[in-house]
Amino acid sequence: MRTIRSSAVITAILVLTACWASSAQEAGWTFGGFFETTVEMTQTRSITVKNIALNSVVGIGEWVASADASFSDSQFDTLSFYAAGPLGPVALTSSLAFNPSTLSFLSWQSGASFTLRDLAITDVLYIATPQSSSYNAITLSGTFGDIAFQGTAKVGICPLCFWETSLCLSGPWNRCDADLKGCVQLTDAGFQSLALTMTGLSLFGDVFGLEAILDTSITYSIEEKAFAPTLRIVPDWSICADIALLGEITVESMPFSVDSMLIYGLVGECTLDNGVTFLFAESLSQEKNSSVTGEADYWEVFRISGPMPFCCDDAGSFEIAAYFGETPPGSLFDLGLIEASFDLRLSSGFAVVFEGAYPTDGTDWAVSVTFRVFW
Repeated sequence: MRTIRSSAVITAILVLTACWASSAQEAGWTFGGFFETTVEMTQTRSITVKNIALNSVVGIGEWVASADASFSDSQFDTLSFYAAGPLGPVALTSSLAFNPSTLSFLSWQSGASFTLRDLAITDVLYIATPQSSSYNAITLSGTFGDIAFQGTAKVGICPLCFWETSLCLSGPWNRCDADLKGCVQLTDAGFQSLALTMTGLSLFGDVFGLEAILDTSITYSIEEKAFAPTLRIVPDWSICADIALLGEITVESMPFSVDSMLIYGLVGECTLDNGVTFLFAESLSQEKNSSVTGEADYWEVFRISGPMPFCCDDAGSFEIAAYFGETPPGSLFDLGLIEASFDLRLSSGFAVVFEGAYPTDGTDWAVSVTFRVFW
């Protein structure tokens, strides 16, 4: 019965969308959108409809309005509306979200931004359920000579109280041809964090076609005190753009007491003239697997990705990745996981996306197919 109701709702929305599109085009408005559904199959489950999404967009002059509906597990769980456009010198945005299944309000966010001389001002009001999550945030940003600054203050609405404020300054270090940035954050509990970064400091250049660039960050907070250097080896080769050696120094009381020093990863990327990119990453510390390879269970990854020309000058894409880690005996070269995705643009208004993940340890594999229709 639930499936029948969901199908009826989807059909009704599609019919209303088609009628809206016809009326909008007759009025000279621009119209677009998409319909998307994902079908998934796993080792332990048969074919199921994972989610359905419907989007409609109407443009009226400089204003844009959109409506989004999403379904998951046969439930109509999200309905949202969005509008944006200028009102004189002020750019306005507004979004409203509901849960249709429970007929309940989820959130409303509105924003206004404008420029006063060289100062950019943005104000965001967010009302949510529960009310204690609601806030208002104002951001001021601009430049003073070579120095760029951005300050944000956020206050809670229910009840009205101060939440947090932050200030960031950034600019060039001309003497060493590097970039500096510093951010400080305060909350209602007091000092929260201080972060200092330096990027692009050249240690040496043109040594056997290699250049060494040092990026560093210093983080001082209640929970963490760390100095994290990243050494990037940039080859002057035709295909390899960047190789990075990742390191970290942890301190107990900055800047004199060093707690530990660690070189924890190596990341490199090479791009061919046809747009195909090869990426490799190797973690030298199990605790850093997630930040280096993107997967906490694997210490090494090789990935190939690139464009996939298909039809109507609208190129698709592909990506294949192999992860290596602690695997059961008999696994080839400690290969633990294979992931692949293919985005095929069959026409200017239709695309199919195939995604799959196959763990070699015999755990649950998954394959999904997403169908997208654009208009």
